[in-house]
Amino acid sequence: MRVFFLVLLGLVLRTGHTQDFDRLYSDSVTITLAEPLQWVAVPKGSITSPDAFTAAGPWPLQPYTDSTELPTSGKHDVWATFSLPATESLQTWFIRLPGQALVKASLFSRGPRDEWLVQSAGEAIAPADWSLRTRVPSFELQTRTDRAQTYYMRFENARALTGQPMLLSPVEYVDGASRVGVVIGLMWGMFSVLAALSLAALAMARNRVFLWFCAVVVTLMFTQLVLIGYGGWRMWPGSAHLNQVMGWVSAALSMAAGAWFCAQASYARSAHPRIYRLLAALAVGSLLMAGLMAINRDLIPRDFRNLWLALATVTILGSLVWMSLRGQAWNLLLLLGTAPIALAALARLSHNAGWVRNVEAAQAAGVLSAMVGLLWIFFVLAWRSRAALFSNQRGAALATYDPASGLMLPRVIDNRLAQMLLRARRKRSECGLIMLSWPDQAPSPDELNDHKRSTALSRIGEILRRAARDMDTVVRYDENLFLMLIEGPVNREAVTEVATKIQADCIRLSEKLDDPNAFNLHMAIWHDSPGDQTGPQIIDSLKTRLRRMTSGPRRYVQFVDAAGEPASVPAEAGARREDLVAKINAIEVSHPALTSETQSPLPDPAEQAGPQEHPRQGAGSGNAVL
Repeated sequence: MRVFFLVLLGLVLRTGHTQDFDRLYSDSVTITLAEPLQWVAVPKGSITSPDAFTAAGPWPLQPYTDSTELPTSGKHDVWATFSLPATESLQTWFIRLPGQALVKASLFSRGPRDEWLVQSAGEAIAPADWSLRTRVPSFELQTRTDRAQTYYMRFENARALTGQPMLLSPVEYVDGASRVGVVIGLMWGMFSVLAALSLAALAMARNRVFLWFCAVVVTLMFTQLVLIGYGGWRMWPGSAHLNQVMGWVSAALSMAAGAWFCAQASYARSAHPRIYRLLAALAVGSLLMAGLMAINRDLIPRDFRNLWLALATVTILGSLVWMSLRGQAWNLLLLLGTAPIALAALARLSHNAGWVRNVEAAQAAGVLSAMVGLLWIFFVLAWRSRAALFSNQRGAALATYDPASGLMLPRVIDNRLAQMLLRARRKRSECGLIMLSWPDQAPSPDELNDHKRSTALSRIGEILRRAARDMDTVVRYDENLFLMLIEGPVNREAVTEVATKIQADCIRLSEKLDDPNAFNLHMAIWHDSPGDQTGPQIIDSLKTRLRRMTSGPRRYVQFVDAAGEPASVPAEAGARREDLVAKINAIEVSHPALTSETQSPLPDPAEQAGPQEHPRQGAGSGNAVL
């Protein structure tokens, strides 16, 4: 047993000290190096070619392990070397350096004429000139069949490199790029939707705080895209200057937008003038820093840049906390959303300070936390602005909708009916109109009866809105008249089903209120292709039919033909119409108010309508006429 634990300990220690390159996955395919990865730090600019390592004798190279930090700085570069073994066939591998915060990395390899071939990437080089057009510095390696292939790498950076380089197979290299593409697509989608929602809320609520929130969303999206490498990859592939400065410029712009947004959204101007002035000064200072860094990054030392971003983040959070403790509990909701965004900024700063070793983990955490924070803030702003939104839309609603029934006012009929008929003529399709009458109902001077009538009107409006589709229009046409415009193309069965649904809901509501006579609606239905008919002509025919229905049974569902004759109905539609009439009659029979009435059989159409009129009638109190 002791031997077993010693062997296991030896394997663990060996694995920890001989790890040359990092892997994308724990079970990733790898290759055994002919010479392990080793490195040495040299004065900056003292070695320009790998020939120095062979001409000056052996160098004090150190093995690279999973805990190694390459001590690059403004005064020292780091050189590293390794060898790929000879293989029976040519194999391609890729080196991937984590993060884009690398000033420059170069890979040296022997060419076919024994010359040195150089591949370079990093912030100091325009992304279009990188050896591989990728999001992060990457290099392509290839084995040889005759001998081992030796490579040298030079790292130039302003601070120590903590991320481990990866040695990936072509399949894993593409897989890693695909994962990055998914993250970038998610960022574009989420941030773009938030920006569009903010502008829409600005247009509806007319509250400029949504404009400043949109500025925060856009600048933060741009910052995150730059930090994960999308900026140099897609936006400015030919500019080394933008590749170096835009990470700092976009971060300063995000900080300025965030400070100004918090100053406006927290009502600090009236409640806490000093905090308001502090946040305003922070926004102006961030804009000034962004301009100076865009001109020349070296005008402001790197440590001061990190300090400013950290202090700005803490100041914004501290201001919200202070205002919340001083009585504005509303700012606690903003604070809950601002905290994840602050964590997104601090994640990058923690890597810049060397507290986080994996820059890509910091970037992923920043993207996710920023999304969560922005979503929370938007929902909070929308919730707070709901009263203002309702107030701003109140005028338009009162001019369009009837307050008693919740249906539209008659003035919308002229335009919508004409447009519906015009569309039906152009498409040669059928549309429909249903006019409903609520007979024996008139405003009462008695306050109690008037309250009951208002409640009934509201219930009728709910029934009609539920029966209509999204594209249909329901209008309170007169005191006791309602009109429903049913957009085409629609068949007669669908129109009849709408009428049936209305009748069934009215019956159920009457039974619930224990008042059989509460909702006695008469319906006149027009369904056809408009032809030469106009809207006023159709409405007049519907009114005429409803007037003639008042002396008949209590509830009617009658069709009005365009031609006014039974011959205009196709003969093959008779059987289907009889089925629909049977359904409506079944509903009428089930109503308790009709149990005492004598039910008559289905009459002949010629007997029901006189020589002056040949209506096609639906169901009414047990009698349906077609």
